[in-house]
Amino acid sequence: GKTMIVRYRIIEKYLDDSGRWMPWGTFYEDCSDGLKQTLLLRSIPDDDRERGRYWSQRAETLRPGVENAQVILGTFANRFRVRPEIRTVEGTSHREVRARLWDIIFEEMDERRAERQVEYVVPEPAYVALREGSEEED
Repeated sequence: GKTMIVRYRIIEKYLDDSGRWMPWGTFYEDCSDGLKQTLLLRSIPDDDRERGRYWSQRAETLRPGVENAQVILGTFANRFRVRPEIRTVEGTSHREVRARLWDIIFEEMDERRAERQVEYVVPEPAYVALREGSEEED
């Protein structure tokens, strides 16, 4: 099959316990043969089936492009947000695109966790001072 290029945006979920936003899913362009031209959701499974149905309904009714994906959030806009940047993912089938998006969500989560750890790294100026000192001795 030929390669499809699908545009998507990352959805972040607000975590109460940590007061932080975490990557949680994606809204992406429908690349199936049906070409309903709605945005589809790929996300970490959770218990809230109702939200998924609500979002599907809004996607069908409002039919936003990926540029306006945030309108799908509706009543959940205080708990979820859509990152502004539009990215692309490639695949030869809808299944492959969904698999790739799944990987991307977890890559984003790992990246966010790494960023969070970096916040606590304290620079060590002592090392620099030592090196300068040894150069003076030569």
